[in-house]
Amino acid sequence: MASSVPSMMSDLERRFLFNIAKSYYSGAGLIVDAGIFLGASSACLGNGVKENPRVEEIAARWGRPIISLELGITNQQMLLSFKRHGIGLDLKAGDSFGPLIEAHIRDARHLIDLRLGDILETGRIGETPKDRRLPVEILFLDVLKASAISEFAAYEYLPRLIPKRSLVIQQDYLNGDLPFIHIHQEYFASKFEYVGEISSSAIFRLKHRITRDEVAALFAGPLDGEQEIALVSRAAQRSIDPYRRLIMSFAKLRVILNARGLDAAKQYLAFIESEYADQIAQQQLRRVQNVVRAARYLCEVGAGAENEREAVKISTGHRGADHRRTDLVA
Repeated sequence: MASSVPSMMSDLERRFLFNIAKSYYSGAGLIVDAGIFLGASSACLGNGVKENPRVEEIAARWGRPIISLELGITNQQMLLSFKRHGIGLDLKAGDSFGPLIEAHIRDARHLIDLRLGDILETGRIGETPKDRRLPVEILFLDVLKASAISEFAAYEYLPRLIPKRSLVIQQDYLNGDLPFIHIHQEYFASKFEYVGEISSSAIFRLKHRITRDEVAALFAGPLDGEQEIALVSRAAQRSIDPYRRLIMSFAKLRVILNARGLDAAKQYLAFIESEYADQIAQQQLRRVQNVVRAARYLCEVGAGAENEREAVKISTGHRGADHRRTDLVA
């Protein structure tokens, strides 16, 4: 069932979620699945827990151990995706697609606490009667599309992680469109060990407890630009795949542009084009080509929120190759 749910996740990511829920998850804490879209990740996790040897013990302790979070409101881009997959044909922009999620997770619905709405309102886990934080053993993050959401997730979930046990799966980590994800995760690099990568997901295991005060220190004020560059540089070297490192370099270029200015960004672009010349030459790799177009566009127009938004659209393919500022010919 989970393999048939439309999703941006790869088959490898789906199998990984199923397997950790089946064979790694101990029930020591909850599973938080933040940003489920049509429910593929929750279906994978739920079906995995169903086959977990400890499922009865887990259900007795937590009832529904998987907290699944999704805004669940249809937009125009989603409608196009739904049409391609032959689902939700009666929906309009602004409608809830909650019924589609319910259909996709029904096989494991008894294990899933589905919460639809703004994560800033629905994502709080709460406390025990003794005012102790409920622990989180597996944290799957595919919802960090804005810095404010990343900050919320850090405050709400990181202090709940269990040292030497909890996994954090950052589904957007090996992309270059959301540099704040790299900055926020790498700020706590000493607290985690890097487990590895699957498609665009990066997996971390907590080594040392993170306190709420330590989270507050990250968000107390804006980080120094050079510190941000160092953090995103560390993130860009996580991947063993040169294509992924190239894609992640877009995040670093954006941070350099804002911290050091246009000339420094152009110098870094020259490095990208030299360091990854072989990868860029593979014209059939559309994602790579889009990232390079986006980087060149920013180095032409300079810093600014609107320019960055346009660059991200180019990077993600929401602006065509014929965009007047995105020609790859030098």
